[in-house]
Amino acid sequence: MTRRQAAGAGALVLALVLAALNLRPALTSVAPVMERIVADLDLSRATAGLVTTIPVLLMGLLAPLAPPLAARWTQERVLAGALALVAGALALRACSDHGALWLLLSAFGAGMGIAVAGPLMSSFIKQHFSRRVGGVIAAYSVSMTGGAALAVVLTLPLSEALGGSWSWALAAWSLPALLALLFWWWVVPTTGPAAKGTARAERLPLRSARAWLLTVFFAAQSGVFYALSTWLVARYEQVGVPPLQASAYASLFMGFGIAGALLVPLLAGRVSDRRWLLVLVTGTTTLAILLIAWRPEWLPWLVSATLGTSTAGTFALALALPVLETESPQQAASLTAMMLCAGYLLGGGVPSLVGIGRDISADYAWPFTFLAALSGLMVAISLLLPSPPPRRGVLGG
Repeated sequence: MTRRQAAGAGALVLALVLAALNLRPALTSVAPVMERIVADLDLSRATAGLVTTIPVLLMGLLAPLAPPLAARWTQERVLAGALALVAGALALRACSDHGALWLLLSAFGAGMGIAVAGPLMSSFIKQHFSRRVGGVIAAYSVSMTGGAALAVVLTLPLSEALGGSWSWALAAWSLPALLALLFWWWVVPTTGPAAKGTARAERLPLRSARAWLLTVFFAAQSGVFYALSTWLVARYEQVGVPPLQASAYASLFMGFGIAGALLVPLLAGRVSDRRWLLVLVTGTTTLAILLIAWRPEWLPWLVSATLGTSTAGTFALALALPVLETESPQQAASLTAMMLCAGYLLGGGVPSLVGIGRDISADYAWPFTFLAALSGLMVAISLLLPSPPPRRGVLGG
């Protein structure tokens, strides 16, 4: 590779990183101010949970549209449009203190943008970085996890700096999305390999048993992750932890997720059978959630950090598998679309279910026990997964 080619590849990686940083703040920035939203807008917690549930459901429902859109207009242009939609939806949250409708509209817009971007990120990595998949996937997953963590860490201080306005604090996350969009337009169409879409969209691998196991695994993983992102702060506040300290535990959860998102994909690329790695991280998640449900006073900083590492590692590995076990960008996009579609549709309602459980029981212990059961399902699926096929990919029969 020449120096000029290396510089071009580096710019593409940076564009990917900046885009990935903006694929989760729309969801995780809400958690630190959730109780303020409930109080100021006089919402039930089940309704407030829709702010997270709506984007996650759309991320599933609209995921199959991404490969055909890329085939028509190229994946690079469609990804740029998705970033624009996310930026606009986040900016709309400046109006959300005037009524829940604005907040829900922003959830719809952000969910649509993230839904289209998800499958095409896998295709983009497969197309432009086929010889360096492991490292680029690690950068991608770390960036996504890092964006989620920054949203949790900074939203409450932003709110205080903006005179206590949670709506403007949420809207502030449109600025990094806009910057990512501008950089994407500047770099991607003119740098590195020629921008091109898929000639035709691959069909979803609906007849593959392994693909279905991965999809159910992803559904449970997404439900657990987004429910924790939405309600972890509220759980600790309920047992008497001050809001800033509860947000600090959530920051540990997100921050240590960066380590998990980096290390687990790298480990996955070095082992021949990834099932036992999955069992380790999902088993750790199950135990940590049970501690939060029934022993929240037990070393919450350690439990939060451990939980962040294991859940983010599971998420990163779930995102990596379609790229690692397929042969082409089209196959990577189709398997990712299937996982995101069914996975998010099944898992997207979990944050609202936790909110409903809290409203009914007046406590988070049993709703969090339900999350532990979902995590236990992931352990079982990890054991049921067949050994990975030798370099043919899950779509290869």
